[in-house]
Amino acid sequence: MLPYFKLNDYKAVKDLMQLTGDEPLTAHDALSALINLSSDLEIIGVMCDDVFLTSLVVLTVLPKNVNADLCCMLLNNLSKFEIVAEKLLPAPSADPGVQKTHRIDNLLEIFARGETSKYNPAASFHFLAGVFANLTTSPQGCEFFLSRSTVDNSPRLSKLVVFTEHSDTMRRGGVVSAIKNCCYGASVAKHGEDVLFSEELNLLVYLLLPLAGPEDYTDEEMDGMPDELQFLEPTKIREPDARIRHTLVETLLLLTTTRYGRDFMRACKVYPIIRQLHLVEKSEAVQEAIEEVVNMLMRDESQETADGTSSAAHPSKMIKLDGEAPAQAEAPVEQDEADAQIEALI
Repeated sequence: MLPYFKLNDYKAVKDLMQLTGDEPLTAHDALSALINLSSDLEIIGVMCDDVFLTSLVVLTVLPKNVNADLCCMLLNNLSKFEIVAEKLLPAPSADPGVQKTHRIDNLLEIFARGETSKYNPAASFHFLAGVFANLTTSPQGCEFFLSRSTVDNSPRLSKLVVFTEHSDTMRRGGVVSAIKNCCYGASVAKHGEDVLFSEELNLLVYLLLPLAGPEDYTDEEMDGMPDELQFLEPTKIREPDARIRHTLVETLLLLTTTRYGRDFMRACKVYPIIRQLHLVEKSEAVQEAIEEVVNMLMRDESQETADGTSSAAHPSKMIKLDGEAPAQAEAPVEQDEADAQIEALI
Protein backbone atom coordinates (compact mmCIF):
# COMPACT_ATOMS: atom_id res chain seq x y z
CA MET A 1 0.00 0.00 0.00
CA LEU A 2 2.85 2.42 0.75
CA PRO A 3 3.80 3.01 -2.93
CA TYR A 4 0.22 4.15 -3.59
CA PHE A 5 0.70 7.14 -1.31
CA LYS A 6 3.71 8.21 -3.36
CA LEU A 7 1.86 8.37 -6.66
CA ASN A 8 1.04 11.68 -8.40
CA ASP A 9 3.55 13.67 -6.37
CA TYR A 10 2.27 12.25 -3.04
CA LYS A 11 -1.26 13.49 -3.70
CA ALA A 12 -2.82 11.06 -1.19
CA VAL A 13 -0.46 12.23 1.56
CA LYS A 14 -1.16 15.88 0.79
CA ASP A 15 -4.90 15.22 0.83
CA LEU A 16 -4.60 13.57 4.24
CA MET A 17 -2.63 16.55 5.50
CA GLN A 18 -5.46 18.83 4.40
CA LEU A 19 -8.05 16.64 6.11
CA THR A 20 -6.41 16.92 9.55
CA GLY A 21 -8.30 20.18 9.99
CA ASP A 22 -11.65 18.73 8.90
CA GLU A 23 -14.54 17.62 11.14
CA PRO A 24 -13.45 15.34 14.05
CA LEU A 25 -14.16 11.90 12.58
CA THR A 26 -12.51 12.69 9.25
CA ALA A 27 -9.57 14.36 10.99
CA HIS A 28 -9.18 11.33 13.27
CA ASP A 29 -8.83 8.97 10.32
CA ALA A 30 -6.48 11.33 8.48
CA LEU A 31 -4.21 11.73 11.52
CA SER A 32 -4.24 7.97 12.15
CA ALA A 33 -3.18 7.31 8.57
CA LEU A 34 -0.39 9.91 8.74
CA ILE A 35 0.89 8.37 11.99
CA ASN A 36 1.14 5.02 10.21
CA LEU A 37 2.95 6.65 7.29
CA SER A 38 5.38 8.65 9.39
CA SER A 39 8.18 6.08 9.31
CA ASP A 40 8.93 6.61 5.62
CA LEU A 41 11.62 9.21 4.96
CA GLU A 42 10.23 10.22 1.57
CA ILE A 43 6.78 10.84 3.04
CA ILE A 44 8.40 12.71 5.94
CA GLY A 45 9.85 15.03 3.31
CA VAL A 46 6.30 15.89 2.27
CA MET A 47 4.97 16.33 5.80
CA CYS A 48 8.01 18.45 6.67
CA ASP A 49 6.11 21.54 5.62
CA ASP A 50 6.25 24.57 7.88
CA VAL A 51 2.58 25.43 7.36
CA PHE A 52 1.52 21.85 8.13
CA LEU A 53 3.73 21.64 11.23
CA THR A 54 2.26 24.90 12.51
CA SER A 55 -1.25 23.60 11.87
CA LEU A 56 -0.46 20.49 13.95
CA VAL A 57 0.67 22.69 16.84
CA VAL A 58 -2.50 24.79 16.52
CA LEU A 59 -4.68 21.66 16.48
CA THR A 60 -2.84 20.36 19.55
CA VAL A 61 -3.54 23.46 21.62
CA LEU A 62 -7.04 24.02 20.23
CA PRO A 63 -9.52 23.92 23.15
CA LYS A 64 -11.58 20.71 23.35
CA ASN A 65 -10.05 19.21 20.20
CA VAL A 66 -10.81 15.49 20.61
CA ASN A 67 -7.92 14.63 18.29
CA ALA A 68 -5.26 16.57 20.23
CA ASP A 69 -3.49 13.41 21.41
CA LEU A 70 -3.31 12.09 17.85
CA CYS A 71 -1.63 15.36 16.87
CA CYS A 72 0.85 14.81 19.72
CA MET A 73 1.56 11.29 18.47
CA LEU A 74 2.19 12.52 14.94
CA LEU A 75 4.47 15.32 16.17
CA ASN A 76 6.32 12.74 18.27
CA ASN A 77 6.92 10.54 15.22
CA LEU A 78 7.89 13.44 12.98
CA SER A 79 10.23 15.17 15.43
CA LYS A 80 12.67 12.26 15.55
CA PHE A 81 13.71 13.26 12.03
CA GLU A 82 16.30 16.03 11.96
CA ILE A 83 14.69 17.83 9.02
CA VAL A 84 11.49 18.22 11.03
CA ALA A 85 13.17 19.09 14.32
CA GLU A 86 15.10 21.90 12.64
CA LYS A 87 11.86 23.42 11.38
CA LEU A 88 10.07 23.13 14.71
CA LEU A 89 12.89 24.91 16.53
CA PRO A 90 13.59 28.62 16.02
CA ALA A 91 16.54 29.59 13.87
CA PRO A 92 19.64 30.44 15.96
CA SER A 93 19.41 34.09 14.96
CA ALA A 94 15.62 34.33 15.29
CA ASP A 95 13.88 37.04 17.26
CA PRO A 96 12.59 35.38 20.46
CA GLY A 97 9.09 36.63 19.71
CA VAL A 98 8.67 35.03 16.29
CA GLN A 99 6.19 32.23 15.67
CA LYS A 100 8.74 29.39 15.52
CA THR A 101 9.77 30.09 19.09
CA HIS A 102 6.23 30.51 20.28
CA ARG A 103 4.85 27.29 18.89
CA ILE A 104 7.20 25.17 20.99
CA ASP A 105 6.52 27.38 23.99
CA ASN A 106 2.81 26.82 23.39
CA LEU A 107 3.37 23.06 23.39
CA LEU A 108 5.31 23.37 26.65
CA GLU A 109 2.46 25.33 28.20
CA ILE A 110 -0.15 22.84 27.10
CA PHE A 111 2.03 19.98 28.32
CA ALA A 112 2.50 21.58 31.74
CA ARG A 113 -1.10 22.71 32.22
CA GLY A 114 -3.23 20.70 29.85
CA GLU A 115 -3.59 17.50 31.83
CA THR A 116 -5.42 19.26 34.64
CA SER A 117 -7.21 21.82 32.50
CA LYS A 118 -10.93 21.61 31.89
CA TYR A 119 -10.71 23.08 28.41
CA ASN A 120 -9.72 19.71 26.87
CA PRO A 121 -10.66 16.72 29.02
CA ALA A 122 -10.22 14.45 25.98
CA ALA A 123 -6.43 14.87 25.86
CA SER A 124 -3.50 13.95 28.13
CA PHE A 125 -0.68 15.41 25.97
CA HIS A 126 1.70 12.72 27.27
CA PHE A 127 3.24 12.14 23.82
CA LEU A 128 4.56 15.70 23.77
CA ALA A 129 7.24 14.45 26.15
CA GLY A 130 8.63 12.46 23.22
CA VAL A 131 8.65 15.59 21.08
CA PHE A 132 10.74 17.44 23.67
CA ALA A 133 13.11 14.48 24.03
CA ASN A 134 13.61 14.39 20.27
CA LEU A 135 14.14 18.14 19.94
CA THR A 136 16.82 18.16 22.63
CA THR A 137 19.03 15.72 20.73
CA SER A 138 20.55 18.65 18.83
CA PRO A 139 22.75 21.45 20.23
CA GLN A 140 20.17 23.93 18.95
CA GLY A 141 17.41 22.12 20.84
CA CYS A 142 19.45 21.97 24.04
CA GLU A 143 20.16 25.68 23.91
CA PHE A 144 16.48 26.38 23.32
CA PHE A 145 15.32 24.32 26.33
CA LEU A 146 18.06 25.72 28.56
CA SER A 147 16.92 29.27 27.79
CA ARG A 148 13.81 31.10 28.97
CA SER A 149 10.25 30.82 27.72
CA THR A 150 8.77 33.63 25.70
CA VAL A 151 5.52 33.08 27.59
CA ASP A 152 6.56 33.86 31.17
CA ASN A 153 10.37 34.16 31.07
CA SER A 154 10.81 31.04 33.22
CA PRO A 155 13.39 28.38 32.30
CA ARG A 156 11.81 26.11 29.72
CA LEU A 157 13.28 23.09 31.46
CA SER A 158 11.37 24.04 34.62
CA LYS A 159 8.15 23.11 32.82
CA LEU A 160 9.46 19.54 32.40
CA VAL A 161 11.36 18.66 35.57
CA VAL A 162 8.21 18.62 37.72
CA PHE A 163 7.03 15.47 35.90
CA THR A 164 9.90 13.11 36.80
CA GLU A 165 7.54 11.29 39.18
CA HIS A 166 4.41 11.43 37.02
CA SER A 167 2.19 8.34 36.97
CA ASP A 168 2.36 7.97 33.18
CA THR A 169 5.45 6.14 31.90
CA MET A 170 5.42 7.90 28.53
CA ARG A 171 5.33 11.35 30.11
CA ARG A 172 7.99 10.86 32.75
CA GLY A 173 10.19 8.78 30.42
CA GLY A 174 10.20 11.48 27.77
CA VAL A 175 10.80 14.19 30.34
CA VAL A 176 13.76 12.34 31.87
CA SER A 177 15.23 11.80 28.38
CA ALA A 178 14.88 15.50 27.56
CA ILE A 179 16.59 16.44 30.84
CA LYS A 180 19.45 14.04 30.16
CA ASN A 181 19.88 15.43 26.66
CA CYS A 182 20.01 18.98 28.02
CA CYS A 183 22.64 17.96 30.58
CA TYR A 184 24.63 16.31 27.80
CA GLY A 185 24.41 19.41 25.63
CA ALA A 186 24.74 22.03 28.39
CA SER A 187 28.30 22.88 27.35
CA VAL A 188 27.08 24.24 24.00
CA ALA A 189 24.40 26.46 25.55
CA LYS A 190 24.94 29.92 26.95
CA HIS A 191 24.97 29.70 30.75
CA GLY A 192 23.99 26.00 30.45
CA GLU A 193 25.66 24.95 33.70
CA ASP A 194 24.26 28.00 35.51
CA VAL A 195 20.75 26.86 34.58
CA LEU A 196 21.24 23.20 35.55
CA PHE A 197 22.48 24.03 39.05
CA SER A 198 20.22 27.01 39.64
CA GLU A 199 17.96 27.22 42.66
CA GLU A 200 15.15 28.29 40.33
CA LEU A 201 15.28 24.99 38.43
CA ASN A 202 16.04 22.77 41.46
CA LEU A 203 17.04 20.02 39.03
CA LEU A 204 18.97 17.82 41.43
CA VAL A 205 15.92 17.34 43.65
CA TYR A 206 13.75 16.28 40.70
CA LEU A 207 16.40 13.78 39.58
CA LEU A 208 16.88 12.28 43.04
CA LEU A 209 13.26 12.06 44.21
CA PRO A 210 12.36 9.21 41.80
CA LEU A 211 15.45 7.32 42.99
CA ALA A 212 14.85 7.86 46.70
CA GLY A 213 13.06 5.53 49.07
CA PRO A 214 11.77 5.90 52.64
CA GLU A 215 15.23 5.50 54.22
CA ASP A 216 16.39 7.22 57.37
CA TYR A 217 19.65 9.14 57.31
CA THR A 218 21.94 10.30 60.07
CA ASP A 219 22.08 13.97 61.02
CA GLU A 220 25.47 14.20 59.36
CA GLU A 221 24.17 12.70 56.12
CA MET A 222 21.21 15.08 56.06
CA ASP A 223 23.36 18.17 56.73
CA GLY A 224 23.07 20.01 53.41
CA MET A 225 20.63 17.53 51.85
CA PRO A 226 17.69 19.34 50.21
CA ASP A 227 14.62 19.43 52.46
CA GLU A 228 12.49 17.69 49.83
CA LEU A 229 14.66 14.57 50.14
CA GLN A 230 14.57 14.31 53.93
CA PHE A 231 12.01 12.38 56.00
CA LEU A 232 10.16 10.91 53.04
CA GLU A 233 6.93 9.04 53.75
CA PRO A 234 7.19 5.32 54.66
CA THR A 235 5.10 4.61 51.56
CA LYS A 236 7.60 6.34 49.22
CA ILE A 237 8.49 4.08 46.30
CA ARG A 238 11.25 4.39 43.74
CA GLU A 239 10.85 4.71 39.98
CA PRO A 240 9.55 1.27 38.92
CA ASP A 241 10.94 1.34 35.36
CA ALA A 242 14.60 0.25 35.22
CA ARG A 243 15.15 2.08 31.93
CA ILE A 244 14.05 5.36 33.45
CA ARG A 245 16.15 4.73 36.58
CA HIS A 246 19.12 4.13 34.31
CA THR A 247 18.53 7.40 32.48
CA LEU A 248 18.18 9.28 35.77
CA VAL A 249 21.46 7.90 37.11
CA GLU A 250 23.24 8.61 33.81
CA THR A 251 21.96 12.18 34.08
CA LEU A 252 23.51 12.43 37.54
CA LEU A 253 26.73 11.13 36.02
CA LEU A 254 26.65 13.89 33.43
CA LEU A 255 26.37 16.46 36.23
CA THR A 256 29.62 15.13 37.72
CA THR A 257 31.70 15.98 34.65
CA THR A 258 32.76 19.37 36.06
CA ARG A 259 34.42 20.20 39.37
CA TYR A 260 31.60 22.62 40.18
CA GLY A 261 29.02 19.91 39.58
CA ARG A 262 30.82 17.40 41.79
CA ASP A 263 31.24 19.89 44.61
CA PHE A 264 27.59 20.90 44.34
CA MET A 265 26.44 17.29 44.49
CA ARG A 266 28.68 16.53 47.44
CA ALA A 267 27.28 19.52 49.30
CA CYS A 268 23.73 18.27 48.60
CA LYS A 269 24.62 14.82 49.95
CA VAL A 270 23.88 12.88 46.79
CA TYR A 271 26.05 9.97 47.86
CA PRO A 272 23.86 8.69 50.76
CA ILE A 273 20.81 8.64 48.49
CA ILE A 274 22.38 6.70 45.63
CA ARG A 275 24.16 4.42 48.12
CA GLN A 276 20.73 3.34 49.40
CA LEU A 277 19.52 2.92 45.82
CA HIS A 278 22.47 0.65 45.06
CA LEU A 279 21.58 -1.59 48.00
CA VAL A 280 18.15 -2.41 46.56
CA GLU A 281 18.81 -2.05 42.82
CA LYS A 282 18.16 -5.21 40.76
CA SER A 283 19.30 -3.98 37.33
CA GLU A 284 22.97 -4.60 36.62
CA ALA A 285 23.11 -1.66 34.19
CA VAL A 286 21.73 0.72 36.83
CA GLN A 287 24.11 -0.67 39.45
CA GLU A 288 27.08 0.00 37.16
CA ALA A 289 25.89 3.54 36.46
CA ILE A 290 25.51 4.19 40.20
CA GLU A 291 29.06 2.96 40.79
CA GLU A 292 30.33 5.39 38.15
CA VAL A 293 28.60 8.27 39.92
CA VAL A 294 30.07 7.18 43.26
CA ASN A 295 33.54 6.95 41.72
CA MET A 296 33.22 10.51 40.45
CA LEU A 297 31.94 11.89 43.76
CA MET A 298 34.55 10.07 45.83
CA ARG A 299 37.43 10.57 43.40
CA ASP A 300 40.73 12.21 44.06
CA GLU A 301 40.32 15.68 42.55
CA SER A 302 43.97 15.69 41.52
CA GLN A 303 42.77 13.69 38.50
CA GLU A 304 40.85 16.73 37.26
CA THR A 305 41.77 18.02 33.80
CA ALA A 306 43.03 21.51 33.14
CA ASP A 307 39.63 22.83 32.02
CA GLY A 308 37.85 21.56 35.14
CA THR A 309 36.13 18.67 33.36
CA SER A 310 36.66 14.96 33.73
CA SER A 311 37.11 12.51 30.90
CA ALA A 312 36.11 9.64 33.20
CA ALA A 313 32.41 10.45 33.18
CA HIS A 314 31.00 10.40 29.67
CA PRO A 315 27.70 8.53 29.56
CA SER A 316 25.92 7.60 26.38
CA LYS A 317 24.90 10.10 23.76
CA MET A 318 21.58 11.93 23.52
CA ILE A 319 18.56 9.72 23.07
CA LYS A 320 15.37 10.03 21.08
CA LEU A 321 12.11 8.67 22.36
CA ASP A 322 11.57 6.44 19.35
CA GLY A 323 12.87 3.18 20.73
CA GLU A 324 16.20 3.44 18.91
CA ALA A 325 18.96 3.80 21.50
CA PRO A 326 22.57 4.54 20.64
CA ALA A 327 25.42 2.46 22.02
CA GLN A 328 25.43 2.13 25.82
CA ALA A 329 22.05 3.83 26.19
CA GLU A 330 18.57 2.54 26.85
CA ALA A 331 15.60 4.36 25.40
CA PRO A 332 13.00 5.23 28.06
CA VAL A 333 10.22 3.75 25.96
CA GLU A 334 10.57 0.84 23.58
CA GLN A 335 8.99 1.20 20.17
CA ASP A 336 6.71 -1.78 20.80
CA GLU A 337 5.32 -0.09 23.91
CA ALA A 338 4.81 3.19 22.08
CA ASP A 339 3.12 1.42 19.18
CA ALA A 340 0.80 -0.40 21.56
CA GLN A 341 -0.29 2.88 23.13
CA ILE A 342 -0.83 4.45 19.72
CA GLU A 343 -2.91 1.50 18.51
CA ALA A 344 -4.97 1.59 21.68
CA LEU A 345 -5.87 5.21 21.08
CA ILE A 346 -6.46 4.85 17.39
